[in-house]
Amino acid sequence: MKIGIVEKKDFSEPAFKRLSSIGVVEFFGDGSDLTTFLMDKDAIFVRLKHFWDKKLLAGAKSIKYICSPTTGLNHIDLDYCARRGIEVVSLKGEVDFLTENIAATPEHTLGLTIALLRNYSRSFLSSDNPVWDRDRYKGEEIFEKKIGIIGYGRVGRKYAKYLNSFGAKVFFYDIDKLKITNGFAKRLSNWSELCEQCDIVAMCASYSKEYDSFFDKRYLKLLKNKYFINTARGELVDERELIKLISKGYFAGVGLDVIRNENGKNNLNKFIRLTKKSRNLIITPHIAGATHESMSKTEMFVAEKLIRITKS
Repeated sequence: MKIGIVEKKDFSEPAFKRLSSIGVVEFFGDGSDLTTFLMDKDAIFVRLKHFWDKKLLAGAKSIKYICSPTTGLNHIDLDYCARRGIEVVSLKGEVDFLTENIAATPEHTLGLTIALLRNYSRSFLSSDNPVWDRDRYKGEEIFEKKIGIIGYGRVGRKYAKYLNSFGAKVFFYDIDKLKITNGFAKRLSNWSELCEQCDIVAMCASYSKEYDSFFDKRYLKLLKNKYFINTARGELVDERELIKLISKGYFAGVGLDVIRNENGKNNLNKFIRLTKKSRNLIITPHIAGATHESMSKTEMFVAEKLIRITKS
């Protein structure tokens, strides 16, 4: 078996060694031609740099597996892979492993919460911002804030647990009616109720096509002078409406780790321009899950998963 690692930076050394036990592992080099690299590969490991569709995969005639150590898969054309018979090996559905071992995304969500409330985007001093004036950056506390979580899966539940330790009042809504509280959050009846009741709303839901842009004007308009955080997927939100409201200073603060269509034509430049105008807009480049610990563990897990599949 020939296995290609498309994004080699800091790829897990233990995972590399395990993969080498079932085949020849090759790293894609900067400046090389990706189409040529893929031509003879039976399996590839990918992250989030590319969108894996027919355009990229048409020449990869031997490919049988795409391995992605992620839960979200909107960087892969799943319909095309299904037609080709390419199996996608990922973290989707691996709730036990993720719950017990991975904390990066809920930690980052908490970090954005604190950063927005305490005006970190403007209060870090530097040569460009040298004024020592605590009153200019006076913020708010998590303590006794009403915080609403959209999507009460692995990330939402851990985030709720963290918030409880700060004394927040935590609520959630999930489309899965079987999702019940773990003692850290109270379930509300719908998205509107959550947006109306809470001071901060955090998007922690999984993405699927039927919920593309579901969080639209109806819900965004309920967040006037409130805080909105998205560490899930940009495709869940009506981005055009979000940009319009940010430009009007509608929110108390917005923290985004994701945007729509990260691998193609997108609104990143519009968001960057808004950071100069908005008093409290923080954008991070999809780093919520990008810690050395989490990426090493997830790459190893997916490597082991691939090995089990190929041996079954």
